[in-house]
Amino acid sequence: MRSVILLVPALLAGASAAPVGLPDQDRSRLEELAHAYLQRRADKVTDAPPAPGFGVPTTPELAARLAGHEVALGTAKASTRTRYRAAVVRTQAERFHADQTGRVVVARVHEHTELHFAEPGPVPHTAYGLPHLLTFSRSGAGWLLSDVALGHYKHCALLPETQRPSEC
Repeated sequence: MRSVILLVPALLAGASAAPVGLPDQDRSRLEELAHAYLQRRADKVTDAPPAPGFGVPTTPELAARLAGHEVALGTAKASTRTRYRAAVVRTQAERFHADQTGRVVVARVHEHTELHFAEPGPVPHTAYGLPHLLTFSRSGAGWLLSDVALGHYKHCALLPETQRPSEC
């Protein structure tokens, strides 16, 4: 008995679709939103004047989740002896992945933040760098931040003050 192997190319649904390009104006806007979100998050552990929310438009689901983060950040700030006078946040968008409709984008953003100590000393600040996955959804009013997550990092490592409420 002879065996016959028949090779048939399989096309997966959507596999042949061309990637969706993200217009420069959308990329710029998402970079601005990512920076504003991470800056406001860092400001919550400093002596900056308190401001509610995270400074960017969000979906209702994420707003509810971030409200818990905001409470936890305030509690952490009140219970620590270390005081920071300011936060300097730099962000770099490394990659954008858009769905086929161009209405949902996941941005890989690297954050580098310096938390400047309130009390002068030999070391002016502490710093950290973290990868983030920020998901944005397009709405009629523009882009909304719809999900936030830490990117790949050492699981359950000691996180900086700005990320302590994050799930681990």
